Amino acid sequence: MKLSFRILVPRYESEERFRELLDFLQKHRNAVDEIMLFTEYWHQGYNPLDWFGELCRIMKDRLTRLRESGFANVGINMLATLGHFDEAWDWLPAVPFQGTVGRDGLASKSTFCPNSEPFREYIARKYTLVAEAGPSFVWVDDDIRMFGLGTSDYACFCPTCIDIYNRKHGTSFSREQLVEVLNAPDGGETRERWVRQNAESIERLLAHIEEAVHRVDSKIELGLMTVSLGISTYTGVDYPGWFSALKARKARPGGGFFDDAKPFGLVRKAHEINRQIAHYPEFVNDIQYELENFPFHRLSKSVRITIEECTAAILSGCNGVAFDALRGELGSLEEYHELMDAIEAIRPRWAEIERIAGAYGTGGMYPALSHLHEARRTVDNGNWFDSLSVDNSLNFYALSEIGFPLSMNAAEARGTILCENAAEGYTTEELREMLRGGVLMDGKSLEILTARGLGEYCGAEIVRTYDNGVTEVLTGDPLNGDDAGEQRDVRFSMKKGVAYELKPASDKTRVLSRLLSYTKDELGPVSTVYENEWGGRVAVQGYAPWQMIHSGYKRKQLLRIGEWLSGGRLPAFIDKTLRVVPFVKYAADESGWLILLLNASFDETGAFEVKLGYPQAAGKDIYELLPDGTSVKHQQGAAPTGEGQLPTLSVDNVGVWQSRIFYTR
Repeated sequence: MKLSFRILVPRYESEERFRELLDFLQKHRNAVDEIMLFTEYWHQGYNPLDWFGELCRIMKDRLTRLRESGFANVGINMLATLGHFDEAWDWLPAVPFQGTVGRDGLASKSTFCPNSEPFREYIARKYTLVAEAGPSFVWVDDDIRMFGLGTSDYACFCPTCIDIYNRKHGTSFSREQLVEVLNAPDGGETRERWVRQNAESIERLLAHIEEAVHRVDSKIELGLMTVSLGISTYTGVDYPGWFSALKARKARPGGGFFDDAKPFGLVRKAHEINRQIAHYPEFVNDIQYELENFPFHRLSKSVRITIEECTAAILSGCNGVAFDALRGELGSLEEYHELMDAIEAIRPRWAEIERIAGAYGTGGMYPALSHLHEARRTVDNGNWFDSLSVDNSLNFYALSEIGFPLSMNAAEARGTILCENAAEGYTTEELREMLRGGVLMDGKSLEILTARGLGEYCGAEIVRTYDNGVTEVLTGDPLNGDDAGEQRDVRFSMKKGVAYELKPASDKTRVLSRLLSYTKDELGPVSTVYENEWGGRVAVQGYAPWQMIHSGYKRKQLLRIGEWLSGGRLPAFIDKTLRVVPFVKYAADESGWLILLLNASFDETGAFEVKLGYPQAAGKDIYELLPDGTSVKHQQGAAPTGEGQLPTLSVDNVGVWQSRIFYTR
């Protein structure tokens, strides 16, 4: 378990501030394993080399003195390679090389095209200066991407990039013509080629950076920060190629959760970093979670939420935390001692999680999102350049809010969740393979699979859609338990959703919910389950399965569906109306498990039970991992009474926005 701290320029640039920083870090020595100095205060890509060279001389001095003070592992975080976004252009020198160009032809004031030769000469010199400062490691930040740069969400359409495309594919597009084809319904081949070019541009840049750094010192470790797939896959997401090109074993999965105004954001971010880790190559073994409290105002995020956020991230696959939490501007660090004390106190618990379950997989169903989604998705009405989802607000994460266990690693999952247009990112054969297992899907997904010729394996056909004035009523099917007749109204006229009236496609199709109009007209089925000829189990939720699902009866229906889809082995099942988020880890042979139960509510939970979907672990004693890193036996393992018995965990209470951790040895 590695704890790192990222230090902004104003905190070390002057002698006075550096001494203050050093004193602060020494007071919290047990919370600090690694220190990295940022290279810029701004997100502007261009830093004149004479200015930057002077800063590197300061960084070399600071790195030397940090080592002399006992901090052996110190390095540099290159904040700006391409540049993050337009910032401070009125005060900094104009970008002297080709800036990124948007589809509208406007050039950025602050970010670079990665394929510009003058830029490549500049960036090689910049990384050379960093390497000459003597760092143990160098991090490449998350501006290594082709979206959200400068004036355009999507880059780069400069003459150089368009020429690369034309030469490779034998075309003669102008910028305007290329954009038109990318936006065309039949432009799928061009979109895939363009996204592939984006990935290749990043790979060439990372290889260029590696060469510049290792030409100075081959022992310098390199690390790469990646970006949430939930924001965009426009860059291509070729992690194996990128990490290989950079020769990097260090990774920092990214995502946005900057304050606790919406505390559930910590869960969404944990899932997003788990998704990135699932795509990392096996040789990446130093994975640090970015705890980012930008703009670092002490009261923006509570200490409790900060600690719970990091704990969830460790359960999601990280074996370290990189803290971007200390004040960036000039001024005192006095108000940050409480945070540092809490990190020191919780560190033993984090280390134990890593020791016990560091090699475990993550348990749950997989909300599908292809790394080629932007390359493959359907385009209608010129909408390829949609606005970015910068808040990681993928709708299926609402399932976590009702206690539905999720895993972002398809290979480890107990089934697949298809939401909205996610199916468009997969080939027909990939979708066919999903249907051989358990699949939970919405009406839009059924529409897509039907168009691919896979509707017969889903057990239902779409009759018509409604955008207002209809409700869902549960049937007497056994999966609904005692909740027959319960009604749910998501108010489509307010939420802008669509309900899909279904027709069973087989006499084996079971109907779980029907539609009812506001005028009490009986309509057709809206929720079905079906076991197809391959043995795959498919559930279609045609009535807003990702919205307003926080009632007890709907929560139980969805969890029972998940249990049925996974053959009775959903990794965690809490049969009580609670807002408890389970993060499940399990051994490869399923003989051991570890679970974090996060109470994502402002009510205490009271007593409840969790059924764990791991029969191999039945009969084993259950231990609780305490906040101080020690463990106590929680309950005696019940003797197995029959084949397939599942272990049950009894919990007396979880406090408000707190967590408890349990495991078997």
